[in-house]
Amino acid sequence: MISLIKKSNKNLILNNGLNFINKFTTTSTTTTTTTSIANNTNNEIIKSNKFINIYRSNLFIPFQNDQKIGSDMLESQLLMQKGGLIRRLSAGTYSTLPFAQKVMENIIKIIDEEMEKVGGQKMSMPKMLPRELWDKTGRWDSAGDDLIKLKDRKGEEYCLAPTHEEVITTIVANESLANSSFPLKLYQIGEKYRDEVRPRFGLLRGREFTMKDMYSFDTSKEAAETTYYQVKQAYHNILERLELPYACVEADSGNIGGNMSHEFQVLANVGEDSLIYCKNCNYHANIEKAKGLPSTHIKLLKKQKSFLKKQINQQQQQQDNQEINKKINEIENEIKNYKNIKLSIMKITTLPSNSNKEIEEIAFIVNRINDNFNQYSIKPNYNDIKQTQVLSIEEYKKYRSNIMNSKNNNNNNNNNNNNNNNNNNNNNNNNNNNNIGQDKNNINNQDDNKLSFEEIIKHRLFIDGSVQIDENSIYKPLKVLLKKLLKRDFGREDQLMTSMNRGQNFREAIKGDLCIQSDCNGKSLLDTKRGIEVGHIFYLGTKYSSKLGANYSGPGQQRIPLEMGCFGIGVSRLLATIVETFSKEESGFIWPQQIAPYQIIIVPKHLKSQLSLAESISQQLQTEIPSLKSRIIIEDRSKSHFSQKVLESKFMGIPYFLVIDNNNNNNNNNNNNNNTNNNNNNNNNNNNNNNNNNNISIDGGSIVNEITSKVNSFKIEFKSEPPTFISNQVNLINYFKNKFN
Repeated sequence: MISLIKKSNKNLILNNGLNFINKFTTTSTTTTTTTSIANNTNNEIIKSNKFINIYRSNLFIPFQNDQKIGSDMLESQLLMQKGGLIRRLSAGTYSTLPFAQKVMENIIKIIDEEMEKVGGQKMSMPKMLPRELWDKTGRWDSAGDDLIKLKDRKGEEYCLAPTHEEVITTIVANESLANSSFPLKLYQIGEKYRDEVRPRFGLLRGREFTMKDMYSFDTSKEAAETTYYQVKQAYHNILERLELPYACVEADSGNIGGNMSHEFQVLANVGEDSLIYCKNCNYHANIEKAKGLPSTHIKLLKKQKSFLKKQINQQQQQQDNQEINKKINEIENEIKNYKNIKLSIMKITTLPSNSNKEIEEIAFIVNRINDNFNQYSIKPNYNDIKQTQVLSIEEYKKYRSNIMNSKNNNNNNNNNNNNNNNNNNNNNNNNNNNNIGQDKNNINNQDDNKLSFEEIIKHRLFIDGSVQIDENSIYKPLKVLLKKLLKRDFGREDQLMTSMNRGQNFREAIKGDLCIQSDCNGKSLLDTKRGIEVGHIFYLGTKYSSKLGANYSGPGQQRIPLEMGCFGIGVSRLLATIVETFSKEESGFIWPQQIAPYQIIIVPKHLKSQLSLAESISQQLQTEIPSLKSRIIIEDRSKSHFSQKVLESKFMGIPYFLVIDNNNNNNNNNNNNNNTNNNNNNNNNNNNNNNNNNNISIDGGSIVNEITSKVNSFKIEFKSEPPTFISNQVNLINYFKNKFN
């Protein structure tokens, strides 16, 4: 066995093995060949031995006690910098120091174990991805400014990978795989990149981050759905092993695509995401996908108003009447607003899987005036969405103007004057990447022979289910609004109205809404939480496989696109989330036991006389409990005061904090009370034999000084539990055996 010890302890030989003094030290006269042989020998020794003693003086954990919290910092970010876990390099980029890296590796170990259980196979993919792949799926442009793009010396364009759908799908497409190869689940753990607008909160929102991403391939929708829920359960297992309070919520697929998606949100007040939940049926959803009904109905409001007016007639005190009148006014305003509506406009761009031509459409969404339009709610009504954009009324008018001017230009190529005007309009259009830019006063009148704007750009109408459809609340105000926008008459029998989509939720759910899940059916109210998104899973369908040629053999050797899923979990974000959830600035880190960087830290109170004992305990624990190998720290710093060692050791959050003390003082105090002469003799004996304090032997499990009769004792602290006191080494070893075996 082997002990990595300080230079001051070199040449110490234990009966049970060899002590490797300093694996990084070689003499200047040693030849390269000799050094190589020695290193290989040392590596073999390390592998074959059952323990490695780790000393606090050798660990790189640079504390920054004077670190102050900034205005844009979370407590977890301050704590990680103060406690020597991370160091900032630039906005959104951080180095994880050895202490944090150990935690990360333990998190990765848990992820690997759970991925292997569902048949995941680990691999690695490049981080610099060619543009041509992203052009095939249309994401080079649709990803927007989040994509970090670069060119090589030849002018070839690349991006730093934020995700790997294109790469993994191309790999599978280029191989000849039998149908028996599926389901196929491939994953990697590595760095990802995103050009965040405002990187903040340390590892929670950075430009460079560590992520696990898995991609699945199946030969049917049913099999893909089975895979989806298998991996979903694995995510539950991961977060439960990390002891995190979390919720799995329905979510929007975003730029990744697909029609089924779930987020894993760790519940935290500092979370950036809003979650809607029901206490009664445990329904959880991201604000993007949450559904609820307004809890205030107009009939109920009118009843409340009538009841309050009756109270006024019964009240005698003017002050009470004022309060009631105030409530009546609030109800009247709500009744008025209940009938009022507002119109939202969205431009939807789709890219059909069987075409390279983009299609733009316009959606009109009608909500009650007090409700916010949920822009994600209409997406299920469209296929192959590439991007969406909410337009103001002025932006819609400019968009309409651009489309119609472009149409007019195409129809007037034979007129020189019109050609000049068209050139000006075309130049203006080129400057408007979003198709929004011309002033509304430039709108041209349309000839009857030309296509209308609505014939060029399809329009659809969506009316939220909570909006009352009657003459006053819909047709009249909507007629006025749409007549101005469409520049034509709008009636009840208009095609937009007859083909409208109504009855669904097109509003953002809010706290106090009625839960509409089948288990509740309006019997309970929704509430809100904040969450940190640590995982996101998607059912992709054939969005990528159809465009990149990842197929399987169907009947008659027909090539059919594979059904895909992708599953991401943020590893570095999990690290920061764990610190944010459990740790406090004043007390330090608290680690879930499965990911703690070390399991035990041994702090001898009397370093000179007890260091050898600490080493012996560390070696015996590692030998008898293999899971503790390399997971025990010995606090050996001679220049630090004992109280400082205790504070720093507890701040590090090692689950088991073991102090080696001795109860010699207590024995002497008892002797003083019983026999003064004996006490004097003991003092003389102690003085005469002071040089023998380091001679330790093990007798019946007790650690006894052969001359002075000092008896060592042990105090164990585990998290917030009361301390445990143990009097001998045998019981100490048994204590930890019970904890770890």
